[in-house]
Amino acid sequence: STSRAQLLAGVHRGARRNVSRSAVNMGSLWRSQEMEMIQMIVQNDAAHVIIEALGKLGICEFRDLNAGTSLYKRSFVDEVRKCEDLARIMRTIQEVLQENSVPLGVLDSNTVPLLVALEPTIVQTAEEIKGLKESQDMLKKNHNSLVEQSNVLLLGKEIYQTHASIGQVTVATASVADRMASVELMSLSEFGAGTSSMLGQVAGMINREHTASLERVVFRATRGNAVFKSMPAPAPLLDTNAKGGGEFVDKDFFMVFFAGEVLKDKISKISSYFGASLYRFPETTADHNEMTDEVARRIGESQEVMDRGSEVMRELLVGVGVSYPTWSYVCSKEKMSYDALNMCTFDIKRHVFIAEMWVPKVRYIEVEAALRATALDNGLDTRPIMNKIETTLTPPTHIPVTSFSLGFQALVNTYGTPRYRECNPGAFCCIMFPFLFGIMFGDFGHGFLLACFGFWLQSKEKEWEGKTLNDMVQMCYGGRYVIMLNGLFGMYVGLCYNEAFAFPMNFFGGTRWMAINEPDEFCSPEWSKDGGCFQAEMYPMGIDPIWHRTTNKITFFNSYKMKISIVVGVLQMTVGIVLSLLNHLCYRDWKKVFFQFIPEFVFFQGIFGYLVFTILYKWSVDWTSADGVPHIVGAGPEPAPSLLTLLINMFMAPTTDITVPLYGHLCFTDCAVAKEGGYCSIASVLEACPVSCDSAIAGLKDTLADAASGMETKLCVSPLQQSIQFALLVAAFIAVPFLLFPIPFIQLYQHKQSAKYKELAEDDEGDDEGGFSFGDAFIHQAIHTIEFVLGSISNTASYLRLWALSLAHSQLAELFKDMILVGAGLNLGLGPKLQWIMTFICFGAWAIISFVVLMVMENLSSFLHALRLQWVEFQNKFFYGDGQKYSPFDFEKLKKSADEE
Repeated sequence: STSRAQLLAGVHRGARRNVSRSAVNMGSLWRSQEMEMIQMIVQNDAAHVIIEALGKLGICEFRDLNAGTSLYKRSFVDEVRKCEDLARIMRTIQEVLQENSVPLGVLDSNTVPLLVALEPTIVQTAEEIKGLKESQDMLKKNHNSLVEQSNVLLLGKEIYQTHASIGQVTVATASVADRMASVELMSLSEFGAGTSSMLGQVAGMINREHTASLERVVFRATRGNAVFKSMPAPAPLLDTNAKGGGEFVDKDFFMVFFAGEVLKDKISKISSYFGASLYRFPETTADHNEMTDEVARRIGESQEVMDRGSEVMRELLVGVGVSYPTWSYVCSKEKMSYDALNMCTFDIKRHVFIAEMWVPKVRYIEVEAALRATALDNGLDTRPIMNKIETTLTPPTHIPVTSFSLGFQALVNTYGTPRYRECNPGAFCCIMFPFLFGIMFGDFGHGFLLACFGFWLQSKEKEWEGKTLNDMVQMCYGGRYVIMLNGLFGMYVGLCYNEAFAFPMNFFGGTRWMAINEPDEFCSPEWSKDGGCFQAEMYPMGIDPIWHRTTNKITFFNSYKMKISIVVGVLQMTVGIVLSLLNHLCYRDWKKVFFQFIPEFVFFQGIFGYLVFTILYKWSVDWTSADGVPHIVGAGPEPAPSLLTLLINMFMAPTTDITVPLYGHLCFTDCAVAKEGGYCSIASVLEACPVSCDSAIAGLKDTLADAASGMETKLCVSPLQQSIQFALLVAAFIAVPFLLFPIPFIQLYQHKQSAKYKELAEDDEGDDEGGFSFGDAFIHQAIHTIEFVLGSISNTASYLRLWALSLAHSQLAELFKDMILVGAGLNLGLGPKLQWIMTFICFGAWAIISFVVLMVMENLSSFLHALRLQWVEFQNKFFYGDGQKYSPFDFEKLKKSADEE
């Protein structure tokens, strides 16, 4: 026994070491973990114990080996039905516990009894609760009938007193034969019936919504020969006709006076049809007083009995509430175990169960250790046999997440689960998504508030984790890290825009603005609105605050944000295309490496990559410098070319000389210099210098001069830029057929080759991919080509939403600031006594409107647009999203659901 204990201790220590090792090797967000198909063979008498051990471990996903078999024809269908019956009983008990607001106990999954021992207790408890509940319902109905009888006596007396002008008549009472069941339960028949008279009455209680209808029907049925009187009940009463019988509604007391027994029967039937409860009203004052006292006594007795019954019910439910989480956990655990066993096949000859399951490769040793320990703990003669098997089935996708990455991964999984071993967009979503959001939401002040909200949600992590929260609160809490990073990136981009609540910031002391006429003198450190100063030093970070005071502010910011949007969009889509290469390499799909990635990369970079280059290059050149553009032949500044014109001419006139180049300038002020340099072959030079470039005419030359003014001009061309743009355009167009044609023909060749050496494939659940169709393959590739080519254009344009949303956010914030806070709050010209009041009111209005519009509506708008860019523009370059999510057989799910309850 000592050696056995030591062996068990060693196994458990090994399992703990494996868990620690697996915690380190859980993988990353980059790709899903590698999975292995494991075949397990276990004796039938030990199958349930082994399955429970795997459920506690929680890393095995069972494969259904009986997929073609009906659920009602599987081995453990009776056990599953028993668990479902118990689950229905448990739901009934839970409803009663919720109705009575009984707190639930805490689940202790370490010491749980067997379902066989709990089943009689659960059934007996359910019967006791049902009996007590029925008794309570009956007592409530009887008590309600007594209260209604009391109201009839009280309100009927008021009607008699109010309408005493009717006469001193003796009110004959009705026979008890047609009395309702509720009256019989009260046993009021001993009051007896009085002698009949010429005038009769019917009294009762009816739902207030039916009172007017009953009065009309009685009037028509009796042809006006009855008097209908009604009064509202002082308090809501139980509606015994409602489903469940537990709803309190407003009721009215009514009394109908008539003559004759025929009308009595008719009125009673009509009242019963409308759901009214009829009660006896005594004919004499003595009988009325006696009956009132008797009803009051019975109401007190009924209330006492109800209170005692409620105490008994409460004591029972409190005890059940303590045990309910354990009962629910055991019942659900047994059902999960039998469902897993129903996925296994049973070998009748060997009396063993055969299971196949997916297990993360790095955690396979944990499964072995757990099964070994279970076999030793339960004294099993034969340990389960574990075999790793090769399969062509696609494994499930298992991407371990942390509390930080959970929210970002959920954004990706909402679009689609990554394919097995596919590059996971969630790894890039953690940074790219908040950055895109920040570009649109860029304001230091608003970002600071959003980041503070995210940090506050994180501070509630220990308090709220595992608890049931409001849907809105749960959504915010689940995305607390998303909110935090969105706020931080909003702050960062706000620094770049130099905006805080639409106010320009001057964190670095501003720049010095030097006077043009007197370079040694400096302007005031305050922002200058006149034209006598220009920037002498570069602002350390972001946009110089002076731009917020210039007349061309909108033009400058629009140009800046538009180009930033294009640059960010092209860079992100380039990352997506590169990730497609990594996917092809991982799957060893070489045909897509050479005939999908390379053509896509060449096409995209040849057009849009070049566009980004032109933007960055244009930003890097000082086009106003007196020394001229770098690498220029000839002195003097050059006009900055329009990138829009450049891109249009690149497609519409690729062979035409570029007279306003971006780079590679060749500028001439003298035709002789152009001729000596050998540039007469350039069409623009030849057109401008026809005489100098004509070799047949000797000794003559012409000059570059404006035809109107005669002043000397300068001619600039760029053969280098023209050659590069033409080469990129040709490469982009050639890449399209390389993307379209080779892959379908390679697939056809591979199919023909595999058909020659076709082998028997393993049984794949009857999965037959069908024959290869060259037409389908070609159409599929054609669709992909069209989507990529057109999508490259539309996706790049789609990133302009970054500029549009940023502009909208900035302009709205500035509008609220200028119109409310500054315009109304500070510049009203009021007296000092009223100025501070108006400032306080305007500040509150500005804060509320800014919060609702900018912090809520604009926040949601920026979030949705960033999500669109993440899902469509970025992920469609490499992401298939058709994977199967890893769903292990894990009892921990039951514990979480029990904690939430």
